[in-house]
Amino acid sequence: MSNDNLKNYLLLRDALTQEKAELEARLKEIDTALGIDYGYSARPRGRTPGHGNNAISLKRAVMRLTNGRALTKRQILDEVELLGYKFKTTNPLNSLSVILYGKVPKFNRENGAFILAPSQMPPEETSSPTAVTAATV
Repeated sequence: MSNDNLKNYLLLRDALTQEKAELEARLKEIDTALGIDYGYSARPRGRTPGHGNNAISLKRAVMRLTNGRALTKRQILDEVELLGYKFKTTNPLNSLSVILYGKVPKFNRENGAFILAPSQMPPEETSSPTAVTAATV
């Protein structure tokens, strides 16, 4: 009996998947006829992991900027934006504060300036603190 239920489930699932594909194709035809592109697709909706259109994450950019240099929050923010990092928030200092005051990576703070703790950079990046350029961020 359990085997029959599984077969029925698989048949129904395949039928629904086929019907969905046909409906999406028909919607695409209608959109084309109307000159509209709504982008119907089978991609999952919602938040996707990553760092948007930026080459690297904000955390990695901040780590590179403060590796061997003490910078204030405002200086870090200005340099990150100069590198072309695009924020999706209206208050980027909040995003920056989460990184600077968080547990990982660890930043040393003195007189309002932040510098990456020596033990926090991966081995390949601690050997020589180089200037961060737009190409690396």
